Amino acid sequence: MMKLLTLKQYRKMSKTALMRKITKTLRAMPKAKLALLCYNLTKAKLPRLSKKQITVAHEQRVSTLPMLTVKEMKRSDTYEDRMFKRMVKAGWFKRKTRSAAKRKFSPKQLAAQRLFAKRAKAGTLKRRRR
Repeated sequence: MMKLLTLKQYRKMSKTALMRKITKTLRAMPKAKLALLCYNLTKAKLPRLSKKQITVAHEQRVSTLPMLTVKEMKRSDTYEDRMFKRMVKAGWFKRKTRSAAKRKFSPKQLAAQRLFAKRAKAGTLKRRRR
């Protein structure tokens, strides 16, 4: 059974003793864990992205987004959800327009429907006898 040593005890050990201990541990470790360890070590060496690297133009663009009304917000919405809603409201994303092939009525039928609605609203609609 392995005993956990303190940091002070590890510091007192020589470099070669530490290397032996590390290699012994690595040899006993399964391949999947080794791969994960390697990935995490490599990732740790990458430079950090700081908030200062965000461009001023982007910040200005986000600050000009329209605010949401109370009806448009939900309690359960996250920050990302609210920002997305604000972007949609500002028109960052184009809405898909319906193609002419998907129309259900011909132009003549639509005109007849408009005429029918107009007469019904005016109250001059007469029933046809057949």
